Amino acid sequence: MATINSTKFLDFKSALSPSGHDWYYVKRTNDRPNTDSAVAITTLVKVNGEYNFLFIKTNRPPISSENKAKYCLESPAGLIADNDKDETLIECAKKELLEEAGLVADEMYIELKNSSTSAGLSSETLTYITAICNSYDIIQKPVSDGGIILDRFFIPVDNIDKYLKNINQNEISVAAALVCGVYYALLRINSH
Repeated sequence: MATINSTKFLDFKSALSPSGHDWYYVKRTNDRPNTDSAVAITTLVKVNGEYNFLFIKTNRPPISSENKAKYCLESPAGLIADNDKDETLIECAKKELLEEAGLVADEMYIELKNSSTSAGLSSETLTYITAICNSYDIIQKPVSDGGIILDRFFIPVDNIDKYLKNINQNEISVAAALVCGVYYALLRINSH
């Protein structure tokens, strides 16, 4: 295993594949052994007594600069222990939900750990967390993350299938973490 180049958040590395060829990949610099790199927080907010998914519309340079789509559809997310090396999964999820949505969850559930985001490209793994907010009370103004986050909006739980099936895929790239998180969130509320 060799590091080819390093930046603040990513290392470009190579390792030998099973056939003995170089395999190039990226590694998050916040990675620690046996700990995920990031959290994805699927957020359910009760509005008028009904659950709604909170989604974020973003402008991600890797997607837009390669003409994959103009925007991305995501859930709040963030890197674990990027500033505080002792930060837990839940502490990170709380911090990111407050930063990106201005919300504090009434309940948080760890749904799945050690989920690869793109095993052929990156060693990054993440934890899926479902956050439930019993009201839409903004505690602090959400960040734009340097112009990356463009909008926040709700999709009612009852309309999620129709909404995701009808997205203009040339304009919006749906993050895999959002889809997986929706699955776990629906399981969570249907089991209540």
